[in-house]
Amino acid sequence: MKIAIASGKGGAGKTSVTASLARVWDTPLVAVDTDAEAPNLHLFLHPTLEESRTSLLT
Repeated sequence: MKIAIASGKGGAGKTSVTASLARVWDTPLVAVDTDAEAPNLHLFLHPTLEESRTSLLT
């Protein structure tokens, strides 16, 4: 399943809704913040890096 949260207007709550859904989701997921100017989803979710960049490339 793929879910996209989108709006052309700033301050509409896209990040808040995405973070809330990610926290209550029962299965592992990938949450992507595509805001090129002010990505801040990481501030809500506090992700941890499980692999180094080198291990992902090999």
